[in-house]
Amino acid sequence: MTMTAPEPPRPASVWEVIPIARTAWRICDGALTETDASRLVAYVDKNETGTYDVLWLRSPCPTRSRYRSLDELLADLDAADAAGAPSRADRPRQIPHFPPPE
Repeated sequence: MTMTAPEPPRPASVWEVIPIARTAWRICDGALTETDASRLVAYVDKNETGTYDVLWLRSPCPTRSRYRSLDELLADLDAADAAGAPSRADRPRQIPHFPPPE
């Protein structure tokens, strides 16, 4: 009978919030090397209503979602990462469709 060692715990991601403008940030996964393109997780813009529009870059094509705060966004990433579930970066919250202005 061969016993194998248990799988080591996955290192927790360290989310880096890097300012790129007064109301815009990049979110990077600090657990990945700077040469890894998947390190860049999202772009975040704070809009005039005070909410944060997020452009996720980890899915097959860029998708968008919205959060009330940066803390909510990072908590959501942490929760998905800890659970090993697909993160919002992979499956964002749907934004309701708004009809075009007339």
